[in-house]
This record gives sequence, C-alpha cells and structure tokens, in this order.
Amino acid sequence: MENTPNTPKNLPENKQRWFIFIALFLILLGQIFLYSTPIDNTVVLPKAMFITIGGIALFGLALIFPKFFQKLPLPAPGKTQACILAALALSILATIAMVNFQQRGLVNYIPIVTLWLIGGLCYVSAFSNIHLEKEAILGWLKAHRAEIIEIGLVVGLGAFLRFYLLGDLPRVINGDEALMGMTALTSYSPEQANPFSFWENIGNLYMHTINLSIFWLGATPLGLRILPAIGGTFAIPATYLLARQISGHRVALIAAILLSITHTHLHFSRTVAVSYIQGTWLIPLELYFLISGLRKQSSWRAGLGGMVLAIHTSVYLDAQIMAGIILAYMLAAWLILRPWFKTVYKQALAFWGGFGILAIPSITYFLSKPSELLNRLNADGTFQSGWLTNEMALTGQNAIQILAGRLIHAFLSLIYYPAIDFYGSPAPILSLISASLLLIGLAVALWKTRSEATLLLNGYFWGATFAIAIFSVPPTADTYRMLITLPPALILVAMGLDKLLEIFGINWSTSRQSYLFAVSVLITSLFIYNMWTYFFEFASRCRYGNDPQTRFASYLGNYARTVNRESDIYLLSDDVFIYGSHASVDFLSRKRKIINVPDAANTLDLISGETIIANPNRVVELEAWIRTTPGGEIHYLYDCENIILLAYQLP
Repeated sequence: MENTPNTPKNLPENKQRWFIFIALFLILLGQIFLYSTPIDNTVVLPKAMFITIGGIALFGLALIFPKFFQKLPLPAPGKTQACILAALALSILATIAMVNFQQRGLVNYIPIVTLWLIGGLCYVSAFSNIHLEKEAILGWLKAHRAEIIEIGLVVGLGAFLRFYLLGDLPRVINGDEALMGMTALTSYSPEQANPFSFWENIGNLYMHTINLSIFWLGATPLGLRILPAIGGTFAIPATYLLARQISGHRVALIAAILLSITHTHLHFSRTVAVSYIQGTWLIPLELYFLISGLRKQSSWRAGLGGMVLAIHTSVYLDAQIMAGIILAYMLAAWLILRPWFKTVYKQALAFWGGFGILAIPSITYFLSKPSELLNRLNADGTFQSGWLTNEMALTGQNAIQILAGRLIHAFLSLIYYPAIDFYGSPAPILSLISASLLLIGLAVALWKTRSEATLLLNGYFWGATFAIAIFSVPPTADTYRMLITLPPALILVAMGLDKLLEIFGINWSTSRQSYLFAVSVLITSLFIYNMWTYFFEFASRCRYGNDPQTRFASYLGNYARTVNRESDIYLLSDDVFIYGSHASVDFLSRKRKIINVPDAANTLDLISGETIIANPNRVVELEAWIRTTPGGEIHYLYDCENIILLAYQLP
C-alpha cells in the first residue's frame, strides 16, 4: 500500500520531533519575552523576536532536512521521557512568563495558566495508555449503575442542603467574608494578578475564581458563597472515593452520607470566610489518586494526585500541611511496610514528580518572597508569634506540657468544644453519637494500621490534628481549622459503626436487612440532629457575625446598594454603629458613599431624594424626625424580629 501523509510512517521520527519541540520551546519563549517587553516605537525589531526567529528557523530545518537530524548521535527517548520533559519545559515556560508578566505589571495570565495545565496533561499522558471506547464506557456504567445512583442521590442531597437559600442563610456576611470579597475584586490589579502569588496564604488562583463568581452573580452573599458551596459539594464524592479505597463501598457510602448532612461542613460550605472548606475535597482527591495509584501500581493515578496537590498549593496553606503528611506517610510505609513499598516506589516518585513539576511557579514565587510562605504562621503560629513563650511565662508549664495540651484541645474540638469561631453554634463539630463512633473507629484503624490504606487514613487524621495543634493558635480557632480532619473523621465514624454492627452479629453478608435498618435509623437520627442544629438552633437565631455591629453592617450594605447612586445617604451613627468599621458595607454596596452623622437628626439639611438611616440605637430619634417631614418612603429592616435599621427617603 502506498504511504500517504496521513500514515504513521510519514510522521516525524523521534530525533526529529525533539528538534521540533525545541523549536516550539524557543518560539514560545521568544513570545513570552516579546509580550513582556515595553513598547518602544524607536526599535524596529525587539530583541525577543530573535529567539522566536531562531525557533522558527529550527522548526523549518527539522521539517526540510529530516534525515540530517535523524542521523545525529543523540538518544531517541521514548514516550514517557518525552512527555515528562515536555511537562517540565511547559511548567518552566509558565514560570518564566509569570516572572516577566509580574515585573511588567501585566494582568492577563490566562496564557500562562494554559501552558501550566497543558504541562500537567503531558505529565499524566507520560504514564497513561488509556483508550476510551464507547463499549467499554457503557459496560463500566452498566456494571456500576447501582453504585453511581446511590452516590448521585447522596451528592444531590448534599448539594441541596448547601445551595438552599445560599444568599440568605446565614443572613449576614462577617468581616472576613467581606475582606475576601474586597480582595477578590482587586485580584486583577497588577499587584495581585499573578495566579501563583498569595494573599494571607490564600492563593490568588482561588481569589480569581471568587472574583469571577462575583462578576457573574454580583457583589452579594450568593456571589461570595457559591465557590464554598461547590467545594463543599465536591467533598462528598471525593470522600467517597477515598473511603472506598480504604474500607470498601459500604463504609464509603455511610461516610459520604454523614459528610453531606454534618452541620459544621454544611455551614462552612455556606460561607467564604474559612478557606479550609476547599481542602475537604482537594485533600481526599489527592489521597485517593495517591493510594489508588500505589495499590494498582498506576503511575498516572499517582502522578495526578501529586498534580492535584500542586494545584491545591494555589488555593490555601493546608496544602503545605498535606505535603508534609504525605511525605511522612511514605517514610512510615518504607519502615513498616517495606516489602510492599519497594514494589510501588516508582508510583511514589511519579506522585512527587507531578507535584514538583506543577509546583515550580509557586515555589519560584515563594523563593522571591519567602516571607509570604510563613505569612499566617508569623501572625498565628505557635512559635513565630511568641504565643508559646508567653504561655510558658503565664502558666509556669514547660513547652512539652503546653503543646500536649494543644494536641488534646485540637482533638476535643471535634467532639467537645462548641464551634463558635466563624460559626456561632453551641454544638461541637460532631454529635454525641458520631463522637462515640469516632472513638471506636480510631481504635479499629489503629488495630489495622499495618494496612497501607489504613496507615494513610491514620496519617491523614492524626497528621492534620497534630499540625493544627502544634503550629497554630489561638486554641479557639481549632473548631474551624479542624474542618480539614472532618472527611477522615467521618470515614472513621463509618468504620466504627460497621465494626460495631459486625461485633453484635448484624453483618452485611448474613443480616443485610438488619444492617440496613440499623444504619438507616442512625442516619435518620443524625440527619434530624444536624438539620435542627444548623437551620433552627443557628440560622433562625441570628448567631452568625458574633456581634450586633457586624450584623448591622451587612444590613446597611445590602440596603445602600438599592439606593439611587445619585442621591446621598446619611447614617445616624454613634460610638457603637458607624460607617467605616466593617468592610462588608463597602463590599455589599459596591463602595456606596455613606456619611456619618453623630449629631442630632434635626441638624441635617437634606434635599429631595436623599436617604437618612438610623442604627438600632437611634431609631426612635429618626421616627420622631420623620413626623416633622412626612411624605417620604419608610423602610424597617428586621433581624430576628428586632429592628436592625430604619431608612427614610425624602420625598
């Protein structure tokens, strides 16, 4: 048969492809330098173009003289080596572009992120020989149909609970939510546009996505909270996948159901103030790809896990915690499970290879600004902030005693201390029943710790607990920082329940109906408890925001947004309620101008269409003033049946 240009034999040979790839690298590098070169109309041909021209020339030569390049005494790497080098080259190009764009003050990093992600795809393809065929896909869906329907229903329930009245419950946004929103709105400024840079250890890649959600949904609580709700929903299938690798389908389904209804996870999925919520799906996903890659000896799975961890570093600092935990897990596996680990060390290297290649831009940024790496630790770190030294002086205890107490406090934050910070609930993270099952599950997991999957689960739970306890303060913040331990904690709860039922003779294989009945009764009870705790004890009692000033600020900002921008707004202020104390007003009103009036209302000289607003302490005063100037529009706003704000627009 005659060869045509479409047949494989007419494709470039390996050595020729290498020179084509080098040419492409030079072309992209030249364009990066050109794009970041200041405009100078006196220069005919910028220097950066010479790099591009060199790349184009090499590309042409490789196509015109293929035999010459094929005869060169150079190694001909296979697919795996070629794809890894391509991934490394693209990540390096993205890093070079990032540095140059930042120096130049450019703000559109989409091409850079595109190169970065394509590099990730190249890395995965280095180990993957997956061929998606319609028959195979349909066969897999048919074989797993029941399981897909089950987890789909659970995810649907979790999504409903997280998106239900998302913009209205909680009724207000707190100061940190507003600060996140205000910062996100400026994320495209030259100072913050770099997606691999950080603000308060929060990745600007994450801030860009928040900005995008605000662009589509407006500067509203819904616009702020949509990403946490999405992340909280993703956490359910991610936890299921990890739990399935650790303890099978049955335990995984129970764990996913528990996560979907747990009141603390539900709450933090409905507020942007705590970025740890994104870790509740990213971490289980990282560990799922890692452990499935190790167990199946699948390098592409393990490499993908490392890549997810690298992406996680551009979201929040809990990725740094997980990098340390995973490294410790591999060291422990080498010591405890050495015969097994020797058979999967290539997959372990693939994991760190995926992480290292995609983390190059973030690492480069941290090297240029090392203070950013420890930003939060310097402010809230046990050692860096001086907290430990002060506690030793105040209590007379040594460092070991204090740190041991911190570890106990962090653990008890799951089952004992109320979730006050950034929440306001009088209940702890887990209910009494869940807490009891957690303790049983911990015992079961320690008993099975020589299993590679259970060893990972123990490392996940205890490693995160240890990191939070030892490296962060104040202790009151444990109740929201321990959020990242919730997926492994609920997997342990499910394991404890499954083992307890087995001990009492209610085994899945022999007493399926009894097992289903017992689990259904327990889950129903926990569902009622969690819904009551969140929607009735918390949301309906206006506990979010911690203080009246924070709640008033949200109502003020929301109302100010509705007022015609051409007319002035005056606030009857005092020492307690004043415009300028809370960023939520500026975020919700889109920086609407509000004028504080500490003096009496009758000192104002208003004109038609202007609005005067009274804080709760001066409502009676404004009501009396309105009687002297009737005919305008009166608006009372209520916060749990209490007047929080009175607004009057003059006729």
